[in-house]
Amino acid sequence: MRLKKFIIGSIISVMILTLSPYPTVNADISIPKVIKVGLFYGQTAKSSYQLSSPGGFNFAYQDNTGNLINIFSTSMQNIQVAKDDNFYLMVGSYDNLDMVNADYAKIANQIPNAFIGFDGKYHIYIGPYLTLPDLQSAYEIFSKNYTNISKVLPDKNILISNGIKNLFLFNINADLYISKLNPDGMPIAIESKRYRGMFEFRRQQDSDMTAINVVPLEEYLYGVVPGEMPPSWNLEALKAQAVAARTYAAKNIGRYGKYGFDLTDDDKTQVYKGYDGESSSTNKAVDETKGVVAIYQGSLIDALYHSHSGGYTEDNNNYFSADVPYLKGVEDKYVFGYSSANDSWTVTYTKDQIKNLLLSKGQDIGDIVDVKVTEKSWTGRAITVTIYGTKGTFALKKGDIRSFFGLKSTMIDIKGDGSSEFEVYVTSSYSDSQKVSLNEINIQNNEVITRVSKDILYVIGANGIKELKKTDKPSEVYTIKGSGYGHGVGLSQYGARGLADHGYNYIYILKYYYKGIEVYDTINNKTL
Repeated sequence: MRLKKFIIGSIISVMILTLSPYPTVNADISIPKVIKVGLFYGQTAKSSYQLSSPGGFNFAYQDNTGNLINIFSTSMQNIQVAKDDNFYLMVGSYDNLDMVNADYAKIANQIPNAFIGFDGKYHIYIGPYLTLPDLQSAYEIFSKNYTNISKVLPDKNILISNGIKNLFLFNINADLYISKLNPDGMPIAIESKRYRGMFEFRRQQDSDMTAINVVPLEEYLYGVVPGEMPPSWNLEALKAQAVAARTYAAKNIGRYGKYGFDLTDDDKTQVYKGYDGESSSTNKAVDETKGVVAIYQGSLIDALYHSHSGGYTEDNNNYFSADVPYLKGVEDKYVFGYSSANDSWTVTYTKDQIKNLLLSKGQDIGDIVDVKVTEKSWTGRAITVTIYGTKGTFALKKGDIRSFFGLKSTMIDIKGDGSSEFEVYVTSSYSDSQKVSLNEINIQNNEVITRVSKDILYVIGANGIKELKKTDKPSEVYTIKGSGYGHGVGLSQYGARGLADHGYNYIYILKYYYKGIEVYDTINNKTL
């Protein structure tokens, strides 16, 4: 297929992106113009991706000033983008597509596996060849007819094809950017899922190809808010979520810089559903809060949020580590009544299951004797859970409690099914002596009741001193009763819903959960 020259102008002007934050009027506050979202990276990276666009595709790379330089386009609606480590022959060197297209038209009829590529200059490539001997044999044949022919060794190329024929070889040490050819057309789909903006493909060391969605911030939020909060919820809650998500994104730019992007599309950062996950109500929440962020003492806050607090949000240092002045716990009285599964829940473990969990983490404390919450924060969350074994103890701290037991939150209590009892014998004139088990013994003296906490109790009677011993029945099963979902720090999403349903607006909601902050409009440079 003949490749059409892409005219820089009305099309690229829509999507030319300077990939760095731009400052607002307030020099202390900046928000990014675009967000780079990692869709496939690390272990999820793929060797090839299927893309579709009703209007075709434009291909570009980024120069040293951050501008995108267009190198070719195709009107094909479906393409494959794949990493390529094959051998090729390369014919000619051209400054622009017009020149290379002219010669390509002559060669294509004679050499079916010829196509166009770019390495800073345009060339006609012939191949691929899987081995060096195959390349050498082809070179000996074609060099008889082409004097300006050379060999191309594998060099982390990116190959564009339609699944049948190769269309373009991207052979330059840079990332490949792919955008839709028609700026007014529908968004591009990657692996059957559509996203606004464009895509960036990166070959990385010891990995398949990383796929990144490069999208304007506000359009990114269109896909985040419905991913984090149901679109059917009160608009004021959705607006609070939009501001929190915008602030979080701006604060965490470059968090995954080693992979070449800012944020992931899952709950490692913020859930991002792309174009197919958008809703009119959540888009409205984003639009009505455009450019609005939460700040503390003139700087963006780290706007953490979670699903359900369990009744109280938590101080940041009681779950994570740092003491953050605006991330302090508050009562969350409107959080209940929307989700029974999060209002209260129960998880059970046998002592053997707990033992095996410890062993899987390289911890051998013998058979499990007891499991207790040994430290709680003022909000009621567990800070320390101690597991007692026949060979020692093991303490779980803060967030590790939740991950170890696979819990929704750390707003928990733990109870075993064992018991401690005193055994005594009771006689009367009506029956013979009978053994009675008492769960506990209390002694009353001068209207003060004292519980006996010792394991042995001595009783003086007519027949002298008798010893009562406490017997222990060890627990076989431990029940963890809890409430809430998430780390509990910052904005409570169900709590925000409750506040909104009780008439509070998004500004109040944000200030309620993030203590001492200001809600700031970066577009109009004013506090709301």
